[in-house]
Amino acid sequence: MNRAAVRAVSMHTLNRQRANIVFSTFLEQKTVLDPKEVSLQERIFELDGVLRWRSSSPLATAKIGLPLQDLLALLAPVHRKTGAIRDTEAKVMRLVRLYSQEEFLLWYDAPQRVGHITLKEGAAAESQLKAWALMLWIAHRHSMGGGSVATSASFERMLDLHRSSLQDLSSRWADCIQRLRTAGWDVDIASLETRSGSRIRLQVKDDD
Repeated sequence: MNRAAVRAVSMHTLNRQRANIVFSTFLEQKTVLDPKEVSLQERIFELDGVLRWRSSSPLATAKIGLPLQDLLALLAPVHRKTGAIRDTEAKVMRLVRLYSQEEFLLWYDAPQRVGHITLKEGAAAESQLKAWALMLWIAHRHSMGGGSVATSASFERMLDLHRSSLQDLSSRWADCIQRLRTAGWDVDIASLETRSGSRIRLQVKDDD
């Protein structure tokens, strides 16, 4: 009976694979699948950290709960002699301000097709789900082409893709969460991290 109870709880939480199925369906069809519907689409074995749009081939992979240093390394080159990360301040501040209302920072490494998610201190389960959904949305939009914004790996164009994707998802997020609860999903349990991750504390000062 204990094993059955554990399985029942697990089936109603959104791990990485279920989150991919649920969020790709919601973003594309505005439909929220319930746990039973999702279970019919789950793979017995799934690649660790894969971002998959519905039943398609993997779009990319994603890592959640990464240290801030890992994210910074994506935004600027490393000095070959000292190992210090250069020219990061302007880029980092723009990214921090973009996600100032969120409990996470993230960046999609287009050339490597890897999403990096850093969680802020106290990040709630809902925020972790939003971060994963957003990374999936960005990777999907990038894969679809969509002109220079989606195909270019430059910082400016990628930041624009992040901004437009965040705005679109945020406009639908409250409705998504409410419908997930109604469908029987437990969105208050964080099930996306497979191991204990890092958290960061940020304080942004307004310009005088």
